[in-house]
Amino acid sequence: MKYSIAALSVASLFIGVSAFTGAKNEKEADGQYVVIDVYELPAYEDKGLHVHYGNGKTEFLPYANDMKDHHLDDNGDLLVKTLNRLDSEGYQVISTCAGLGDKSGMITKVFLRKK
Repeated sequence: MKYSIAALSVASLFIGVSAFTGAKNEKEADGQYVVIDVYELPAYEDKGLHVHYGNGKTEFLPYANDMKDHHLDDNGDLLVKTLNRLDSEGYQVISTCAGLGDKSGMITKVFLRKK
């Protein structure tokens, strides 16, 4: 009886672990994650959203204004539209972080993963 319970436990553990650790080749792993770098740096030339899809594919969405106070809602709207588009493509936000940039502004990173 002891051996059958132990064997059942080991078999269950093996099945459970193998369900989550399937081997993936590089092609299957492409597109699982996306990183958005949000550059809110008024003095930075490429301020806006830098969307990184992996394998060298990057999309740049510049802010269409000079980052004055009255344009902050427009800049936030660009981020929301981008997040909604990525959500419709099957991604979800898993984490964010932010810090001060070297040109008196903020750099935010948004991490997304396929649902």
